[in-house]
Amino acid sequence: MERLLNIEYNSEKENLIISEYGRHIQNLIKYAKTIEDQQEQQAFVEEIVELMKRMKIGNKKSPEYKEKIWMHVYKIANYELKAVPPTGEIPTPKPDDFKPQKLDYPTSEKHYRHYGHFIHLLMDKAIEMEDGRKKDEFVALIGAYMKLAYKTWSPQHFVNDKNIKEDLKRMTNGKLVFPEGYSLDMFLSKENTKRKRTNGKKRNTAKKKK
Repeated sequence: MERLLNIEYNSEKENLIISEYGRHIQNLIKYAKTIEDQQEQQAFVEEIVELMKRMKIGNKKSPEYKEKIWMHVYKIANYELKAVPPTGEIPTPKPDDFKPQKLDYPTSEKHYRHYGHFIHLLMDKAIEMEDGRKKDEFVALIGAYMKLAYKTWSPQHFVNDKNIKEDLKRMTNGKLVFPEGYSLDMFLSKENTKRKRTNGKKRNTAKKKK
């Protein structure tokens, strides 16, 4: 009975600052704050960072990933550490009234946002290419992708090939023109072929079951 009375419930424990890392990591960071020797604390915190990296999914080799882990360490420690991140900059808390800067959609893309931002990057790359068959094939792929994106964005509307080609020319200020001898339906035809194969397999499976 006495042992039952000494049970410590989670509701009585210190709140987790970043719950995804769990209480053990929080306790390790809490202990790190008590290490007075700066070099010793540095080594201990770096070990904690490596442990936290193993717990999370992501591109663990990227500098941004490591920087984010260090930010979390400092947040859990209430920014009371002497250990220095690889960037050399000590993380500081954000003001309570901090609001991230609003990123407006690029004005040059507002009228064509149904094609997506990625299409503009492809167009920029095509413009830099030398004239020839390779460039024609690449521009044809861009046009086909535009048609597929338009159908996905607005499946209830009929897609006019002429409009797609005009949009391609207009969006690149006349620098790209859909080449002759190519089709805008190269992606759509592949999609239809896959759909026919899938439906055919379903029908064959249904017949076997009968």
